[in-house]
Amino acid sequence: MALPFMKNKGKGSIPAERVRELTGRGFSEVEVIDVLRKEGYSPDEIDGGLTQSMKFSATQQPSNAEPALPTLEEITAQARQPQMPQLPETSLPEGYYQQQSYPVEEYVDYIVQARMGELMQKITEFSVRTEELAKRVEDVNSRINEIMNLRNAEQTQIISKIDTYGESNTGVETRLSGLEKAFKETLPALIESVRALTDLVNRMKREA
Repeated sequence: MALPFMKNKGKGSIPAERVRELTGRGFSEVEVIDVLRKEGYSPDEIDGGLTQSMKFSATQQPSNAEPALPTLEEITAQARQPQMPQLPETSLPEGYYQQQSYPVEEYVDYIVQARMGELMQKITEFSVRTEELAKRVEDVNSRINEIMNLRNAEQTQIISKIDTYGESNTGVETRLSGLEKAFKETLPALIESVRALTDLVNRMKREA
């Protein structure tokens, strides 16, 4: 269920100066929030004003150096300047906090929930990016495994072909050894046959 103050459209500006003014006058953060919401600022505007005020306070570095003594020329110049009357600090009208409105606790709780929502959104975005990165790493590992498996398959195929060639060479060597043995066995008989034929031819020539 939406809180009543969430319907406030605000003034369209960030009350950072107003926050610093109220803080400088001793108002607590809860009191500052209550003052601003009664002045018509929306929750987002008040949240922005508080944030900017904290950033501004963080950037202001306190100076530990002792103030330098004024020179004679500075004292003379200040004496010649007209003195401006000091205006009293403006105070909030009586009964300012007695206006009937929603509880301040609900307003503070809304701002806390808004900031927690932003934090949870950033955590969700970080988780999504982490999951995407993990998926990319997994894809790269899968590609590497595919390449390694392909290389292993190619190496296995090459080794298989080498083994086949080796077996073929072994068969050829066996056949050559058989032919060499047969040639050695038939060569002497072939030589004797050639000699016999030569002798026969010579004999026939002599008898003619």
